[in-house]
Amino acid sequence: MVKLSVVVAMVAGLLAGGEARQTAPAGRPAFKVIGYYAEWTAPRYPLADIPADKLTHVDYAFAKIGPDNRLTWNAGLFDQITTLKQKHPHLKFILSVGGWTDSAPFYEMAATEESRQTFARSCADFLTAYPQFDGIDLDWEHPVVGGIQPGQPRDAHNYVLLLAAVRKAIGPRNLLTIAVSASPRGIEPLEYADMVPSLDWVSVMTYDFHTGGPRTGFNSALYNHDDPSSPKLNLHDAVQALIAKGVPRGKLAAGVPFFARGWRGVESADAWSSGTGSLPVGGYKTIAETFFCSTRCARACNWPAHRPRLIALSGCECQRTQTRPASWR
Repeated sequence: MVKLSVVVAMVAGLLAGGEARQTAPAGRPAFKVIGYYAEWTAPRYPLADIPADKLTHVDYAFAKIGPDNRLTWNAGLFDQITTLKQKHPHLKFILSVGGWTDSAPFYEMAATEESRQTFARSCADFLTAYPQFDGIDLDWEHPVVGGIQPGQPRDAHNYVLLLAAVRKAIGPRNLLTIAVSASPRGIEPLEYADMVPSLDWVSVMTYDFHTGGPRTGFNSALYNHDDPSSPKLNLHDAVQALIAKGVPRGKLAAGVPFFARGWRGVESADAWSSGTGSLPVGGYKTIAETFFCSTRCARACNWPAHRPRLIALSGCECQRTQTRPASWR
């Protein structure tokens, strides 16, 4: 989840399933609406500017795991969190740990009882020292299947033990959540039925199904759309797979990206077309300002995927750097 730019960072967490419904106070969302805030974006997107009235929770990214298996963090904006919560008392902040770039320490830290307990105590100590935070979010990318660092089969049960240790250390009143893979290979090996008793919810990364390369694809399709890579690479199938693994509907939060993925050299608007490589596109604001300002930029919709896509044709007047046809999905 290091692709968080400003408000992808505002990934909306929409609870899946009817049993999560609740009656909300006037002016308050009926569902949990969770956003990631990346502290390194502060110079261009101040914390005070987040849509706090539209959010229920903010995952503050990212803390890291140090060589001693304890949390490390940058406290530079923590006073601003206190100020923001004074203005919006309903808003809860959760410290997110790891992410794609900094998940490597999880593998060994989770492997022994001593290191798990050290980490868990450091989480409890952090929440005591910084009461403006309401919980801990673990973003281990990814146990068993690996990410930048390879995973091992042992990671699955180690994760169960790690979550139990952190829950015991921080107590029942603080939140404990995780961010998890939405791919079949990332879901299948984990012991979700044993993980969920320790958790308040599971945030599913139902985006980045396709991020670039020689063939176009949908960043975050809602339903099966005959994806040649796997028909299960979509939000619906990911959520159903997690339910089948034992995650209650009321503990599922599905990720919605406020950013796009792009490809260069795409000659056709058809799904799964060939391209010549990845194209940086950016977040929602950039897309709106750059690509929705000309009739040469046409929107289309792939109904099986239930996912709109933007096709920027050659000569699109508002493109700043594009010289060849490209497809954004």
